[in-house]
Amino acid sequence: CKEQAKEAEMAKEEAEMPDYDKYDRQVAVLEAFYQAHGDEDLEAQSAMIADDFQWSPPYSNENKWLGKAEFMEALKGYHDAFDNLKFTEGIVMPDSTVNGFWSGSVFPKGMANISSTIIRAYGTWTATHSESGKEIGVKYFSLASVNDEGKITQSSEYWDVNGLAAQLVEDE
Repeated sequence: CKEQAKEAEMAKEEAEMPDYDKYDRQVAVLEAFYQAHGDEDLEAQSAMIADDFQWSPPYSNENKWLGKAEFMEALKGYHDAFDNLKFTEGIVMPDSTVNGFWSGSVFPKGMANISSTIIRAYGTWTATHSESGKEIGVKYFSLASVNDEGKITQSSEYWDVNGLAAQLVEDE
């Protein structure tokens, strides 16, 4: 009886373990997507986006979700306006830069989970403005989901759109 109880407890612990392999696969999709953005490869980016993709852009739009077409149009706009797009992963701290991809949580207690359903991505985007040659940079945060087929199904992005615009008009 003790052996059965021990086996049941081990099975429960195993069932409650985070799926690190799934998380790693999801992060790899996001890393590949960011690399394709840096490469200005819209075709590769489109292939990584689910047809029913939902996007909450970084600017205020009354919290309306947009679709794949609007997202691809925005990406093309960035490709047209900027060169040398580069994503540097990580959260900048006073003495280091720490991991750029996170999922699951332990706080708050009532909502703690070990799921990788939503991946939090942190980093900095840098680029060169195509028209002026100005170097720009913005801190970036995104909440994204990747399905079992390896397609990004949703993204809610947060970055300072006005800060980017201000960098382009400085010293004109």
